[in-house]
Amino acid sequence: MIDELRQIGTFSRRATASANHEFASQGLNNNRFQYLLRICERPGLFFDALAADMAVDRTTSFRAVQKLIAEGYVEKRPDAVNKKVRRLFPTEKATALYPTIHQFEAGVADRTIGSLTPGEQQLLAELLTKINQNL
Repeated sequence: MIDELRQIGTFSRRATASANHEFASQGLNNNRFQYLLRICERPGLFFDALAADMAVDRTTSFRAVQKLIAEGYVEKRPDAVNKKVRRLFPTEKATALYPTIHQFEAGVADRTIGSLTPGEQQLLAELLTKINQNL
């Protein structure tokens, strides 16, 4: 079982390292491309939800978002109801880059998981969901 867990970790690190390298020139290394993907896909997300989505602590998420704001990819806006809550929105710069990042992510998925049959892909999805629920 440990070997399988290590293989999952290896897959994750390789995919992340590849994307970090690919988008470093845009200032999106150190996994910031993942934060940007989620903010583009869910405009208006707030920090707590983003941290939970990324499975990281709030401080780590906050630092990554601050860097995205400094690079001009994300902006914070106050919530319409609760002014203490800041919501995250992609800028035009982020929206313009999103298709490239999404295409890269889809290419990685196609090269790795695309070789599985549809039944194997379904089984993999079910097993990964089950594993994540145990963490």
